Amino acid sequence: MSDENNVQDLDSQIMNRMLKDFLNEAREHLDQLNLNLIQLAEAPEEETLINEIFRTAHTLKGSAAFAGLKQITEISRKMEEVFGNVRKGNFSITPSVIDTMFEVLDILNDLIDSTATTVASDVDLSQILEKLDRIPENTVSEHEERFDDPESESQDPHELLSIYKLGYDQLVALKHLVYSSVHLSDPESLAVLFSNQIDERMGPDRNAFWLVKDGRKVEEIARDGKLVKEEDRRVLEIESSEVLKHVVSEQSVVWPSSFAEMKTLFPKFENPIIFPIKAQPEALGFLVLDPEESADVELYQFVGQFAAMIINISKLHQIVEEQKEELGELTGILFKQNSQLASLYHAGLDLMKVADPVQICRIITEAVVDDLEASKAVTFLIDKSSQELVGAFESGGLKGIDSLRFPIEKEKPIKKAVESGRIITYVDYPEKLHIGSNVLENWIILSLKGRGGTQGVLVAEVEDLDIGDPISILANYSGILLDNLVLQKKIGNTDNE
Repeated sequence: MSDENNVQDLDSQIMNRMLKDFLNEAREHLDQLNLNLIQLAEAPEEETLINEIFRTAHTLKGSAAFAGLKQITEISRKMEEVFGNVRKGNFSITPSVIDTMFEVLDILNDLIDSTATTVASDVDLSQILEKLDRIPENTVSEHEERFDDPESESQDPHELLSIYKLGYDQLVALKHLVYSSVHLSDPESLAVLFSNQIDERMGPDRNAFWLVKDGRKVEEIARDGKLVKEEDRRVLEIESSEVLKHVVSEQSVVWPSSFAEMKTLFPKFENPIIFPIKAQPEALGFLVLDPEESADVELYQFVGQFAAMIINISKLHQIVEEQKEELGELTGILFKQNSQLASLYHAGLDLMKVADPVQICRIITEAVVDDLEASKAVTFLIDKSSQELVGAFESGGLKGIDSLRFPIEKEKPIKKAVESGRIITYVDYPEKLHIGSNVLENWIILSLKGRGGTQGVLVAEVEDLDIGDPISILANYSGILLDNLVLQKKIGNTDNE
C-alpha cells in the first residue's frame, strides 16, 4: 500500500512541477502575443508577425495539452487555426480580427490565473469559440464592404467628369480604330490609319509609326496621321542603336530618360516615348509619341498590341495572295484570327452593358475559354487596401476560386505581371503555377490595367501562346472599363454629397 502511495505522490509532484513550468511559460507567451498583436494592428500584412503569433499559439496549445488544461488547449488551438488560415492567404487581418484576438488574450489570462490559484474557472468559452469560428466569413464581409465603399477623399466633380469624359473619348477612339482597321490588309495603309486615329482622337502632340524592314532596318512610314513619302522616309539600322535594339528585340517601352540618344534619334519630339508593336520573336515596329500625360501610357500600349495583331493579319493576307499553294493552311489561320476579332467585338459589346466589376470578369473569362480557346481561365480583382487578389470568376473547371484570396506577393509571376504591366508566361518562369488547389502548366498572366493602375489579373492556361495578343487586348479593354466604373462611382458619390 505504501508503494502505491509513493507512486501517487510522485505523480502528483511531477504534475505540479509541469503545471508550474507551464504557468511560467504561458505568461511569457501571453506577453509576447500581446506585443505582437499591438504591432500587427499597425502592420496587418507583416508576414513575420503573423508567423510568430501562429508559432506562439501552437506552442501554447501543445504545452496546455501536455499539462491537461483542456480549456486553454481548445482556445489556443482556435487561435492557431485562425493564423494558419491567414498564412495560407484564405483571408487577411482586419481590425475586427485584432479585437477578437485581444478578447482571446483576456480569456487566456483569466484561465491561467484560475489555474494558478486552483480556483475553478467560470469562464464560458462558447461565445469566443463561436466568434473565432466566424472570423473567415466576417473578414470576407468586411472586405466586400471596403471594396464597395467610396474613397473618403472628396474630389472636384468637374475634374472627375473631365477624367471620365476623356476615358469615354478614348474608348470611342479605340472603337473607330477597330472598325476601320479590319478592312485593310496592307501594313503601310494600317500604319497611316493608326497614326491618323492617334493624331485626331487621342491627343498626343506628335506621333510616328515605324515598321521593321527585312529584319535589319526600321523605316518611318507615317507621321502625325499622314503617309511619309518614300524619298522623305528615315531608315535606320537596328544594330546601330541601343534604343532600337531594346525596342525591337526586348520589346519594352522606352522612356525619354532611358537612353541619352533618344533626342538624337527623334529630334522633333519633346519627350519621346516608344511603344513596341509586339510579335514573335521580335517587334514588327514601334510607335513614337509625345503623350500629353504619362497616364496615357496604358492606352498606347493597347494601341501597339492591337496594331501587332492587325499587321500580323495583314501579312497573312499578303502571303495568301503571293503563295496560293499554301492557301488552305493560311486561310485556316486567317479565319482563326478573324474569329478572334469577332469574339473581341462581341465581348466588347457585352462589356459596354455592364456596371459591375465581377460581371466584367465573368465576360472576359468566358470569352477567353469559349471564344479564344484557352483551356482554363480565371480572373482576380485587387483589394487595394490589403494588396490581395480576390477570386472573381473562373472557367474551364478550376476549383475553389470564388473563395480564394491571397497576397499579390505570394506568386512571383503574378507579382511581376502586376508591377510591370507586361504579359508573363511559363516561358519567363519555367515552372508550374499554383492557384489555390489548381496547378497550371502552360500559363499566361495579364494585368487588367487602366489609367488608374492595375485593377486585377487574368490567368489562363493555353495550348498556343499566339492567342496572347487577343487575350491581351481583352484584358487592356477590361482594365479601362474597370477604371471607368471606379470613376462613375466617384462621380455618383460626389453628386450625392
